[in-house]
Amino acid sequence: MKLRRSVQAFALLLCVGTSISGCAQVKGVILGTPFKFHCSQPPAPNLAIAVGARSNSPRPIVPPAVHKLIAAAVPGCGKITVIRVDGRPSVVASVVFGTGAKTQQNFDADQAHFLAHVDDLIDSATAREPESNDLQALSLASGAAGEGGTAVLIDSGVQTTTPLDLRTNNLPSRRPDAVVAALKAQQLLPSLSGRSVILSGIGYTAAPQPALADKDRTFLIDLWRGIVITAGARPPLVIGDPNTNESAVASPGVGVVAFPAATVHLTCNSLSVLPDSGGVGFITDQANFRSPVAARAALQKFASFLQANPIARAQIGGYVAHYGAGDLSQRRADRVKQELVALGATNPIAAKGYGWGPNPSVTAPPDPRYDPLNREVTIKVSC
Repeated sequence: MKLRRSVQAFALLLCVGTSISGCAQVKGVILGTPFKFHCSQPPAPNLAIAVGARSNSPRPIVPPAVHKLIAAAVPGCGKITVIRVDGRPSVVASVVFGTGAKTQQNFDADQAHFLAHVDDLIDSATAREPESNDLQALSLASGAAGEGGTAVLIDSGVQTTTPLDLRTNNLPSRRPDAVVAALKAQQLLPSLSGRSVILSGIGYTAAPQPALADKDRTFLIDLWRGIVITAGARPPLVIGDPNTNESAVASPGVGVVAFPAATVHLTCNSLSVLPDSGGVGFITDQANFRSPVAARAALQKFASFLQANPIARAQIGGYVAHYGAGDLSQRRADRVKQELVALGATNPIAAKGYGWGPNPSVTAPPDPRYDPLNREVTIKVSC
């Protein structure tokens, strides 16, 4: 090491005041290439990230689209704000990149340190207060993002505080646009005009909140998309990648929201979901109803609708909880079709078994938390 320093010092001394070929390169290696950082003008748009690291919501995953925005904020000196989502959302910190680096190497090191610091802030945004208030978190994110900035909400979207406490007024069974209209009428929406919005993780939950069915996840996505657009923002980027992580923390507690057990739509061009916990439930590993009387009562409504609408067609979908269940899903779909025909429906009826799924997605690995949701029958009616 001492020998290397001696050689470098001698080479530098030799180059001082001379024009020896290669001296510029020697000086660059030893002293470092001159470097000075300047923020881009105008500065990059601000970025605000609201993170639901709380009970009932999976440990947050920052999607690649948000990582790109974080990286883009560095050379532009855009402000990055991290917000925790709990019952009383609050700002964790706001940071702006800065450096006094004189070389590219030191600048790269400072930039890497800054990005690691932002990651640490996101990891530290764990809940402090009971319950969850995504609406207030989105409002804080909007204020921090400012005009032209981006507000990000990474959370399940299952709010348990007023004015959007999903445990009250049977809200999960209502139309999302009706809920949004009520919030707007009461002037309870955040101001998102001029902001871009990213929604990630909406509809994916963790214990003790049960996993949600597709229809319930769709309800939440439609609800928050409607809130964002009605509040003045452009249509949000909705990142629907499944998140089946456990909660980041177990406390403070968050109340459990009861979503409707079944959705039945006796109209044309509709999809009804009949869970295994309802009347149309099957004996384990069989295509026989647990309660033939209850199943007949539930399916009589569909048979009557089909009889009253001769142009209607029905498509029945069968699902099971585990991979490798053979033709069980097909036999269950066939059993539902058989019952509808026995009840007097003469319309065209197709039955198809889809195997395992569809929660959290048809390609996700098996997960015991989703087994109850995947024991279901769907009936699609087209006219």
